[in-house]
Amino acid sequence: MEGVVRPEQGGEMLSKSLGSCVALVLAGTLILPLSAAADPEPGSPECRLSPTTGECQFEVTDPGKPATGDPGQGDKTKSVSKSGCVFEGKPIPCTTEDGFWDPSSGCYLLPQDKPMTLGDMSKIKPGSKFYRCWVLLDVVDGKPVGEARFESEIKEPGEPETIDPRVAARQVVDDMNFVAPQLGLSPFVQSARHEGVVNSPVWMWVTDPGESTTGPLSAHVSLGGVTIEAVGTVDRIEWSMGDGNTVTCKGAGTPFDRNSVEGKSLREVPASPTCGHKYVKTSRCEQNGKFPVSATAYWNVHWTGGGMEGDIPLQFSRSTSLSVIDLRPVLVATDGGSEPEVSAPARSC
Repeated sequence: MEGVVRPEQGGEMLSKSLGSCVALVLAGTLILPLSAAADPEPGSPECRLSPTTGECQFEVTDPGKPATGDPGQGDKTKSVSKSGCVFEGKPIPCTTEDGFWDPSSGCYLLPQDKPMTLGDMSKIKPGSKFYRCWVLLDVVDGKPVGEARFESEIKEPGEPETIDPRVAARQVVDDMNFVAPQLGLSPFVQSARHEGVVNSPVWMWVTDPGESTTGPLSAHVSLGGVTIEAVGTVDRIEWSMGDGNTVTCKGAGTPFDRNSVEGKSLREVPASPTCGHKYVKTSRCEQNGKFPVSATAYWNVHWTGGGMEGDIPLQFSRSTSLSVIDLRPVLVATDGGSEPEVSAPARSC
């Protein structure tokens, strides 16, 4: 098709702008030809491109609140992935050598110092911003097909600033109130000595379930001319029990009801119906004589906006510790004439 160019052909910069080469500058940095597959994330000071995947990744630390009775630590790690741009329902690169995708104009835009226009330059308002527009016409075999437009795309003062929806989505997610969950362990962590017992069920659950800890948590925010809808849901909560075992629970778990085991022996304590564990050894050989226990909530935030959508995975962790003891039977002489004897040796570490 005459007059139609493909941005990925040979990696060359294709332009019909009067047959001349134009130096393109973005934020004072010379823009070099980029492969569409690289698809860098513009505009984020936290952005750290992965050398293996090319994805933008960044991390933030939130000390959170300590777990009740034990010093705890909450943290969150964010990794941007799976974001993409769409044209008429077809996925396209969000960034090519012809600029970044702007759904509002239907163009890949590159900033210009001066406008290219056949119109009256005197009518352009001071402070306007100018972009070269590469109009997208179709998508063939996953590649955008279009042509460079002579007329610049002009954004006048007061118009919403053109922003990459992915950048807007990250800002929205940054402001969402995610919190590492508080941890519940029972039955024995609630006792005076805060100890578990070998081969007795331990129930695990989140003591403060809600939007911020177990979801869903949603946001509706407009930034830079883009309205972002974001909904975060918890995929799973993984409990690291400190004895080498990890328990994966689909939800917040079931709170332990102490009244339900009143008068029952250890063998009669039921296992948690949703999230539980049994220790088969004591913690006496561990550092400080306790198992380090942590729970990590794995979230996924799905966002839409600006003709794009994506997923931002998050994880929030909190930790505590649990002493696990071994109850061994003791034989005591009925006449009180001899010292008590332990009928079974202590288990090895």
